[in-house]
Amino acid sequence: MSGLLIAALIFFIFGGSAQYDEHESAQLFALAVTSTVSSLRGSEEMSKNRNPLLSVEPLKYSLHPDWKLWSEMEGSEQQQALDRVGVYLKKYGDMIGHKKKIKKHGTCDLINIGLNIEGDHNLCGPAPPKPCNFISFGINDDPSFDRILADRWGCRGFAGDPTVEHPSKLHPLVTFHNVGATLLMNNEEREVDKGGAEDWWLVSMPKLRFFLGLKHIDIIKLDCEGCEVAFARDILREDPSYLHHVDQLSIETHVTRTWLDSREHVYYFGLHFALLEEAGFVLEWSNVFGCSKRHEVTGCMPELEQYGFPCGYKPWPAHPNVVIGVSCQDFLWKRYPEKASGSFSITKSL
Repeated sequence: MSGLLIAALIFFIFGGSAQYDEHESAQLFALAVTSTVSSLRGSEEMSKNRNPLLSVEPLKYSLHPDWKLWSEMEGSEQQQALDRVGVYLKKYGDMIGHKKKIKKHGTCDLINIGLNIEGDHNLCGPAPPKPCNFISFGINDDPSFDRILADRWGCRGFAGDPTVEHPSKLHPLVTFHNVGATLLMNNEEREVDKGGAEDWWLVSMPKLRFFLGLKHIDIIKLDCEGCEVAFARDILREDPSYLHHVDQLSIETHVTRTWLDSREHVYYFGLHFALLEEAGFVLEWSNVFGCSKRHEVTGCMPELEQYGFPCGYKPWPAHPNVVIGVSCQDFLWKRYPEKASGSFSITKSL
């Protein structure tokens, strides 16, 4: 029954949206019905045809032709995959440097969106053509980015954060949802600050685009501790073409053992750089800075040092509660379609 409800919801939401025509709505409805019938019949043959964006059971293999899920590999193959992403960790580690520093790497016109305080994010101007949209995770208690972006550029926004409460309408164009982006390990804030008692709703970025009915996303802002590690994994097993439908990505990364605590985590973190390059993204701006002391002192995975990505800290004399670190970074990426090396669709047998 739940599958039928999902099917009906998809049909009516997408069918009535300017983003989709009648043919596409019918296709989506058929996909939902197929998934529902498969569930009801329990048919192994039909379950092979499920759409990974509709299924609650994640795929156990990658849909990408060149990159595998960590769990698909063993031993030497995992090491080879780490070495492959290590090339990207080295490349971008060298670009942003190993000291606290803000750098402009590209040629776009940088525009600060926010109140000129911590939590601001740069974007590339000019404003995208209307109708434009954005997805923003990691609002905390400062929704200024979302409100100012809606005011200044007139973009419609989806804002999500499971750690705080806000009105469902942050702005006439921006809705707030007490939902987070998927993670690979328990969120440190939930465990430490909230005692681990909260049970969060989490969603992957490919599934969110699908259920919002967005063919294209103008801007994504990810500032949710740990979600950047799951980003590449979700793309591999749900929609390898995902980044080809995005124009800009403003992302904050956190690389101490608080968030990267296994070789698998390092693999997926490094992989997101490879997938961005593949889709034609260029690094426009970066900011290397320290995480809080409690996060910095957990240390770094040795692979990050091996591949040359900034992570670590040193004491700050006369400031016992603060350290000088480089383990958190902000990146602004802009996509140039002509630089893309491939475009993928879900064609592999499910």
